[in-house]
Amino acid sequence: MANCPHCYKHLSFWHIKAECPFCGTNIPNYDWENMLEADAKKAEAAWAKFRIFTGNFKSSLFGNKLRIIRFIFTFVPLVVLILPIASYIFNLPFLSNDTSKFSLLDFTLNKLLSVNWGSVINLIKLEELGINFAMIFISLLLLYLAVVFGVLNFVFILISAPSLKATANCILCAGSVLCFILSPILYTLAINNFQNIGIEVFQGNIHFGIFVGIFLFSLNFALNLITNKSMKS
Repeated sequence: MANCPHCYKHLSFWHIKAECPFCGTNIPNYDWENMLEADAKKAEAAWAKFRIFTGNFKSSLFGNKLRIIRFIFTFVPLVVLILPIASYIFNLPFLSNDTSKFSLLDFTLNKLLSVNWGSVINLIKLEELGINFAMIFISLLLLYLAVVFGVLNFVFILISAPSLKATANCILCAGSVLCFILSPILYTLAINNFQNIGIEVFQGNIHFGIFVGIFLFSLNFALNLITNKSMKS
């Protein structure tokens, strides 16, 4: 059991009255002025922390014109979902496909959701052609990864705002840029390899959506980098 805050006598469990049986002090109300002052200081400190939190949050997102532009451009790169990124002609016995320009959204809705993954694995296992199909698959995967990085960029712009940091955003945008650069390189290499071995199984081209993605994610990276430096200074 506790001790009396005034006389410090030990209180047993049968001492259930509000007053101390030894000195008569009302224990619940003992030193209430100091306790009230302490509670007021705690409330004031909590309110000050909340004001700092909201102030940093607003400053990080909307503190100046550059930060407002940075926040807006967090969403703009996702326009690459609806822009044409490539085209392909795929031709194998009993398995062919001819398409014009397609976007990531179009490919996801019309192709990816109905793909036969067993057939994809079998194509990758082919001796001479497998490495080329693997590069095509990885190039497509990199584009989806870039979009995931773009979505996470928005999440982390909110998470990092109270601490006035944008390091995670710089890393995510750099990852998106890297994915958009590597993807067309792998895609083009695979197509050239098919042509070099004289087997026209897969043909294709890169379209402007890729370059728009590289530009927008690079711009996003630059905005986050500048903002991160300005918040540290």
